[in-house]
Amino acid sequence: CQDYAHILISALRTLHIPARYVVGMMIGEGATHAWVDAYVGDHFVHLDPTNNCEADEKYIKLSHGRDFNDTILDKGLFNFTGECHQLMDVYVKVEEV
Repeated sequence: CQDYAHILISALRTLHIPARYVVGMMIGEGATHAWVDAYVGDHFVHLDPTNNCEADEKYIKLSHGRDFNDTILDKGLFNFTGECHQLMDVYVKVEEV
């Protein structure tokens, strides 16, 4: 999804359409996902090039920026002098209010 989002952003910017990289979650999926916001006319259109559809209310935005580097959700540094283990669990609960 990250690669598809970057390709779409490049194509849109080549056509002089402002676009931003978006990271978030999709309801029913267990991992983060990336899609694109394109500024068309006077509003953003939310596009998911991976699933070839418009991002709708099933998409939950966590961050947006120019590209992946602006939207890193978790970043760290390992000390490689010994053993390293990492485990990350993400749980999202969405309720309509």
